Amino acid sequence: MGIAEEKISFINNTERQYIINLQKNRSLIAMLASIVSLCFAIYAIVAGLLLYQRNGLAPVDLFQFFTIDANVLTALGVAMIIPYAIDGFRKNRFYCPKWVVFFYYSGVVCTTLTMLFAVCVVSFVDTQAAFFGYNFYLHIICPIMILILFFTIESYYKISLKVSLFSLLPFFIYTLVYTYKVIIVGADSGGWEDIYYFAKFAHPVFSFFAMLLIAFAVAVLVGFIYNKISAFRIKKFVSHLWNENVSDVEIKIELFGLGRFMGKKENKSYATLPLDIIYIFADKYHIKHEELINVYTKGLIDGINKK
Repeated sequence: MGIAEEKISFINNTERQYIINLQKNRSLIAMLASIVSLCFAIYAIVAGLLLYQRNGLAPVDLFQFFTIDANVLTALGVAMIIPYAIDGFRKNRFYCPKWVVFFYYSGVVCTTLTMLFAVCVVSFVDTQAAFFGYNFYLHIICPIMILILFFTIESYYKISLKVSLFSLLPFFIYTLVYTYKVIIVGADSGGWEDIYYFAKFAHPVFSFFAMLLIAFAVAVLVGFIYNKISAFRIKKFVSHLWNENVSDVEIKIELFGLGRFMGKKENKSYATLPLDIIYIFADKYHIKHEELINVYTKGLIDGINKK
């Protein structure tokens, strides 16, 4: 028996199918975007390793370059998203934990910083190091693609100023280590060369706080754009819902059917509750959240029991 036959609804079949499959496109986009993003991050890491090893650097010394560190962080974040995207495509329900999305966001901010620093600082001192050969992909192509792909992954999580601040933790740690190795230890005593010209144009203390301020501004801007895109998607989704004349009974039947469909896909020991969708329905049609949660849960249990 097909999905359309299983559900009793007063709403036409096209709209019913849209509600059943409303997460399918999100899951597919998230899966494809994550895979492509991971490919770019891995390419940037491998390209960087090849580039720096040709210059005679030991593998452990490669991590003094923030470009490598940022792409490793991004690759880890994307790798965490992919299993959720694949599972979401199977269930027609893309769900990814908040901390995973924010972890990926931190990596995206870091790779964006590498691009801006290459364009705004390194290019004025060493154009070849900024744009030529592998560095063109490391500093420009990969960060741009990773940034764009981040914006395509849909979630209803809002990136707050607090989240933006926490996203800078990897950059802050790197800045502390870089300051210690370059300024306190020094290259002549076994530290690092000032590859990012930290002390070339200004006092190190000024450079330290200036870089953190710039990084925070970049994190806020990326978060702001992401929030705007997410708000637009929610608005678009709401505009595709049924008109205001639909009855509470019809909405509840549809949510029951959605829960029943999801129940047949879920594991009995673990089931997710799509509160984002339920809250959108509740706010759109002025129904109490608790009522729709109860209806959905009944459908979910019914679907689980009939697997």
